[in-house]
Amino acid sequence: MLETLGEIKAAAVRLLARREHSRAELELKIGSKCAEQGVLAEALDALEADGYLSDARFAAVYLRSKAAQGFGPLRIRAEMRRKGIDTALWQQSLDEEPVDWFEQARALAQRRFGQVSQQDRKHYAKCMRYLLNRGYNLEQARYALEDADDS
Repeated sequence: MLETLGEIKAAAVRLLARREHSRAELELKIGSKCAEQGVLAEALDALEADGYLSDARFAAVYLRSKAAQGFGPLRIRAEMRRKGIDTALWQQSLDEEPVDWFEQARALAQRRFGQVSQQDRKHYAKCMRYLLNRGYNLEQARYALEDADDS
């Protein structure tokens, strides 16, 4: 059981040394081990003040990471919301690290499926479902699957 401010800060720093975490993630991970929630909030406030913990930095790193893995904006935003990042930070990270979601969806579709013909409706629908499940919107998925000759 973590009781002192120093123990809680040390536990949080150990987690942050592995990867960036949002404040909500740390509250969830460390909160169950804390004797007092007020001390946890104080420790996280101190880490934010010292620059060890930053939701804005977490959002930027998370966006870059998930976009590189081929996930679309809808899924990334939903996962960020689940991790306690609000829409304003999502938008800020997107402004700082602009991603061409249309071209990313097209590259993913080419890598995963090769050339997709709209004549083969069953295969086209499978590819479309894949892109939508990855978090791309309908417009981005259609763009990704249109024939290269049409674009």
